[in-house]
This record gives sequence, C-alpha cells and structure tokens, in this order.
Amino acid sequence: MDDNPLVGVAVEGESDRGMVETLLTHVGLRFDTTKWATKKGSRNLDVLILKFSRATLAEPWVVFRDTDGRCPVDLQRGLLEEAQPIEEASPSRKFLLQLVHPMTESWLLADTAGFASHFQIKHHRVPRDPESLSHAKATLLGLCQESQSRLLRKDMVSHDQPGPLYVLRLHEYARERWNVAVAAQASPSLKRAVSRLQTWRESLLAH
Repeated sequence: MDDNPLVGVAVEGESDRGMVETLLTHVGLRFDTTKWATKKGSRNLDVLILKFSRATLAEPWVVFRDTDGRCPVDLQRGLLEEAQPIEEASPSRKFLLQLVHPMTESWLLADTAGFASHFQIKHHRVPRDPESLSHAKATLLGLCQESQSRLLRKDMVSHDQPGPLYVLRLHEYARERWNVAVAAQASPSLKRAVSRLQTWRESLLAH
C-alpha cells in the first residue's frame, strides 16, 4: 500500500498538468485524478483560492498559481489576506497555495540539458537563468522554432503562438524527461517549492 498522502490539485491551465504531476511525485505526494481542477486562468483560480482559504477542508488540496513576474511574497500575502485578515488563524494545513515563479515554463526550462535534448535544440541556446526571463513561455516557443525536428516545430509553434500539440508535447517532456532535482539547481523558486511541498507532506502524514 502506498503511504504517500493523496491530494487534490488545482492549476491554471492544462499545460501545467505534466509539470505538477512530476513535481508531486518527486516530493512523495500522490494526486487524486478525481479531484483535479483546471481553472482556465488565474482569475478563476483566485476564486478557488479564496474558497479554500476560508473552508475547513476534509481532504488536502494544493493549488499551483503562476506569479507572472510579481513578487511571490506579496502575491501570496495578498491572495490569502483577501480570504482572512493576517491576524486571524492561518489557513487550514490541508490547503497549500504553491506559487510558480514566474510561470510553469520557467521551471521546465530550468533543466536545460533535458529540455535541449527532448526538443532537439542546441544546449547553449537554452537560458541558464529562466527566472529572469520576461516571458518564459514566449522564450520556450522561440526555442522550439529552432528545433532540428520539423515535426516538433510544427506541433509546438504556429505563427509565434502555441501549436496544435503544444500541451501534449509539454506533458510528454515533463513526464518523461524533466528532472526536478536538476531544474531546482537552476531555479531558486523551484528549489524552495520542493522543500515546502516536502514539509507539507510531512505535516499531512503527522495528522
């Protein structure tokens, strides 16, 4: 029997799923496929964050939200204080808001060798500091336009926008090739997220 905690998950978009699945597995959390919410944008996700922050949850949930370049500390404080004043009780230990800084694509790019190999791109072209990118998704699309694979170029990019199989190919990379431990060495925010999720896991096991 698997003793790893089972959690519900909420994300902004479908393209986040592969990354989140791999990250949760890496830290020893199982995700409940019947409790997976894809909210189609941060505005809808913020409504759910507000709901979870105010509720006494029967089962644990983790919400992944992009910071989109905003200060993670200020953003988290603002999202949670909107639910309840800071002087009141902290949110339920069964709810965790995990910010992705600045966005999912930044964390996926942080495994530079894995990304370059999977998408058949010259390694030196992949940025070494993905958190500094003004728009990591645009950078990722630009890199995929340089892929040596015509099929990957066609699947990933169409007129500088995500191509018809963008989500599928991103999932394949995240699930099959992306190395969380390697990526965390190039992404301080991912490294902090791994530590925070591991601490949350221990808290869930203790209760």
